[in-house]
Amino acid sequence: MKKTATILLLFFTFWSQAQNDKTTTPIFEKIALEMKEFKLDTTSVPNDKLSKRIEKLRSLKGGFNINEAIEFKIAEERSKENAPTEELDKIEAFFKNGNGKKWLNNAIIWIYRKQFTLKEINQLIRFYKSSAGQKMADKLPILMLQSLKAGEEIKENFVQQLKK
Repeated sequence: MKKTATILLLFFTFWSQAQNDKTTTPIFEKIALEMKEFKLDTTSVPNDKLSKRIEKLRSLKGGFNINEAIEFKIAEERSKENAPTEELDKIEAFFKNGNGKKWLNNAIIWIYRKQFTLKEINQLIRFYKSSAGQKMADKLPILMLQSLKAGEEIKENFVQQLKK
């Protein structure tokens, strides 16, 4: 799992560098712009069909999600020597049962609401209910990390060739 975290760190390092690179591809320009304009919103979400369908989609997707990533990160911190156990207990409770869980769920629903229409969410639900969608949910984190690792290894091989 440390390799996974390292690869994710490499991706986010590359992504953050791409924000300042004037030669980036349009997708990285779009990502950089959206992240620059992103404003955290943890306010209560409307109790409407779109919010309920987003909750349904998030429950179907399985695989990697932000809640599990936070749990993993807390567990990783606990495994370190001299880990601040009391502080980690409070953080874990905050994200599992406290306002952290509520605020994170609200923030994610707001994020989805800004990116997708009800029709699109319904289409995604249909997809993730299919066997192909279930497999995609299961395999996407692996595909992304292996692809990032492949790119990193190819770059390292190239750098080694340059040094010869």
